[in-house]
Amino acid sequence: MNIYDAFSKIVIENKEDTALVHNGNSISYKELDESCSIYSQLLLSNGVKSRDCVAIYLENSPEFLYAYLGLLKIGATAVPINPVLTETELQYVLQNCNAKALFIGEKQKEKLENLKDTFSPFPRLLIVENIKILNFEKETLLLNNTSDGEANDIAVIIYTSGTTGKPKGAMLTHENLYSNAMSFTQVSQTTKQDRIVAVLPMFHLFCLTVSVNLSLLNGAKLLIQSPFNPTELVQLIRDEKVTLLAAVPTIYNYLYHLEHVTSKDFSTVRTFISGGSSMSVDLLKNIQAKYGVTILEGYGLTETAPVISFNPYKGTCKPGSVGLDIPNVKTKIVDEVGNELAALEVGEVIVSGPNVMKGYLNNKIETDKAIKNGWFYTGDIGRKDEDGYLFLLDRKKDVILMNGYSVYPREIEEVLYAHPNIIEAAVIGIKNERTGEAVKAFIVLNDSNVTEEEIFTYCKKHLAKYKQPSEIQFLEEIPKNSTGKIMKRLLEK
Repeated sequence: MNIYDAFSKIVIENKEDTALVHNGNSISYKELDESCSIYSQLLLSNGVKSRDCVAIYLENSPEFLYAYLGLLKIGATAVPINPVLTETELQYVLQNCNAKALFIGEKQKEKLENLKDTFSPFPRLLIVENIKILNFEKETLLLNNTSDGEANDIAVIIYTSGTTGKPKGAMLTHENLYSNAMSFTQVSQTTKQDRIVAVLPMFHLFCLTVSVNLSLLNGAKLLIQSPFNPTELVQLIRDEKVTLLAAVPTIYNYLYHLEHVTSKDFSTVRTFISGGSSMSVDLLKNIQAKYGVTILEGYGLTETAPVISFNPYKGTCKPGSVGLDIPNVKTKIVDEVGNELAALEVGEVIVSGPNVMKGYLNNKIETDKAIKNGWFYTGDIGRKDEDGYLFLLDRKKDVILMNGYSVYPREIEEVLYAHPNIIEAAVIGIKNERTGEAVKAFIVLNDSNVTEEEIFTYCKKHLAKYKQPSEIQFLEEIPKNSTGKIMKRLLEK
C-alpha cells in the first residue's frame, strides 16, 4: 500500500476532524491534505519528479508533515535530516542521496548558503516560510488525489547515526512503512479516538512511524511538541487529554524526576510506549508506581521501519523484556554462523518481514553484510525465554571482553540505576594490558556528596568481580543525540 493513498482514504472519512495541533492551532484532515497538495505543486514546479530525493531539514512542525506527505504524493523520496548536523555531515548526506531539492526553515538558511559553493549540482532550496504564501488555484491542487508512487518504491531514506563511520542511508519502501504502522496499530490497539504526542524528532523513524504514521493512518489526533520541555509536555498531555505517548527512556527519566507532577496529570494516558534504547527495570517500575501508567517497552531499528517487537497492550508484560514479535515480523536468535539457538541461549537477533529495508543507498557491500537470505542481522545480542519474549543484552560491538568473559554493559547499568543516588549511567569497555578490556562507568548523581569509593563498594556487593568497574567518572550530563539516546562513542574519546 502506498502511504499517501492510505492517508487519502483517511482524509475522505475524516475531513472535518482535527488531524494536528501545534502551538494551540488546530488543523483538520482536509486542511492538512490541501497544504500537502500545495507542497506537491511547489515540488513539481521546481522540477522534482517521481523517485527524486528531496531532503527535509526542519524541526517538528506542520510544515515537516506538509513536505513529507507532499513528496509521497508525487512519488518522490523524502530524506529527513537531523537539524543539528554539521555542514560537513549535511554535505555528505545531500551528495550521497543526490538531493534535487531541500526544504529548510529560515534558521537553517545560513548553513545552506555556506555550502552552496562546495559541490554541484546543489539542491534547490525551498524555504517553508515562503511556501505558506504561495497561491495556487484550488482546481490545480485537486486534479490528482492519488499518489504516483508504488508500494515497492522508496518512500523514505533515513541516515543512521554513523557511529562506525559515514552514515548509511536506509532505503525504506511504502510497504515497509505501511506494514509496520498497521502491525503496530494492532499491538497498540490504536483507533481514531486516540490523541498521540509527537515529542521525539520527526526525522527519527521511531517518531515518524509510532507517532506520525500511526496517528495519520488511523484518523487520530496528532499533538506536535517542539522543542522538548518536560514541564510543557506534561501540560500538553493534561490539556489535550493525550492517550498515547511514545518516547525514549531519557524523556521518561525527566518526567519521573519532575516535582509537583502526579498520576492525575496522566489520567487520560492509556499507556506509555518506550523504545529507542533499553529502559532500566528500576526506572520502569518507578514510573509505573508514581504515575499509575503502564509502560510497554518495544524494540526496533531504522532498518526495520522500525518496530520489531513489543510487549502486549493487553496481556503479560515482562519488565526488562522488549516483548513478542509484532504481527507479520519474525525474529530468531542465532550463533556466529547463523544457526538458530534454543530458548535462553544468547546470540545475535535477526529479523525478517515486510518491514525490512530494501538496503543501504549506494552501498551494496554493507547491504550484503546486513541482509542474508531475507534476514536482517541487527548486531544486537539477546535471548528469548520459553514464552518467546525477547530480552536484549547489548550491541554486539559494545560487549566487553575481559579475561575470556563476555561482559554486557546493560547488565552493569541496570545495577547502577538501582542505586538511589544515580540518575544516569553508561558503561563502556576500555583497553587493559592485563585483562584485554576493563569496565568503565560514567555516572550522573543527584547528590554531590557521594564518593567513588561508595560506588565501588556498592558494585562489589551487587556484581561479580569481573563485571565490576575498574574506573568511575562522574559527569554533570551524559552526552546524548537529538533523540535522547546516549552516545557511547563520545565517551570513548
